[in-house]
Amino acid sequence: MFTKEYTEKDGIKYFHENITLDHTDYNSQSLDQLYEAEENHFWFIARKEFIFQKMKTQIDYSSKIIEIGAGTGNVSRYLQSKGYTNIAVGEMHRNGLKYAKSYGIEECYQFDLLRAPFEDEFTCICMFDVLEHIEDDNLALVNIHKILKDSGHVVFTVPAHKWLWNRNDTIAGHKRRYTKKELISKLNDAGFEIENSKYFFMSIVPLLLLRSVLNKDMKGTVTSEEISTEILIQPWINHILLFISRVENKINTFLPNLFGGSLLIIARKK
Repeated sequence: MFTKEYTEKDGIKYFHENITLDHTDYNSQSLDQLYEAEENHFWFIARKEFIFQKMKTQIDYSSKIIEIGAGTGNVSRYLQSKGYTNIAVGEMHRNGLKYAKSYGIEECYQFDLLRAPFEDEFTCICMFDVLEHIEDDNLALVNIHKILKDSGHVVFTVPAHKWLWNRNDTIAGHKRRYTKKELISKLNDAGFEIENSKYFFMSIVPLLLLRSVLNKDMKGTVTSEEISTEILIQPWINHILLFISRVENKINTFLPNLFGGSLLIIARKK
């Protein structure tokens, strides 16, 4: 159910057209770099494969899904290709939604989650590396609860562990990195019960820790040049890290759930 009026242009429904391109939660300029990198970079590939691996065991393929903060819609397109056909995307920035449209995603909504224009509408909400961008993450979780139908699911991925914080977090617009205990507590307070919580990208934690040392966040203002920097990695390194990450994904269930570069949580609305 829509709770606010919208305008429609080129098949995209706009609820909050006044959102600025340099929004403090996420700068739209970064979406162009994502679009160039997502199909080839090991991190994006391994992440969406891990997401599907976990979703297919708990989220019914017929679920009415929206991915909020979908960026270019790359993960939604991947989930569609795996059988989740009733999937929409929500995003603040129109350039991301235009990329999603080019991927063939029909239902595209432009809105700000903190002014959510839906109520009791979806059976599953996905947010992949989005919650850490939102200053008031507690309000975001309250609104997600409102958007979901009774007993609906949420699927989150977030960056993990404050001790892995580095300059890239600031450039990306992150407000925090989460621990499993912290995010579970926030979800419980917002009216959710946890069904699955698992760290992943465990195998690259040494590299992420090295990055946090070599690329310290000096708290300076993020420049336009930093935002527009291409996401590049040497092809041979990319192949090795993709292989390692895929092996880890296959055996993730059997690994200690103590740390990782990222965290995935699936929860149900009470």
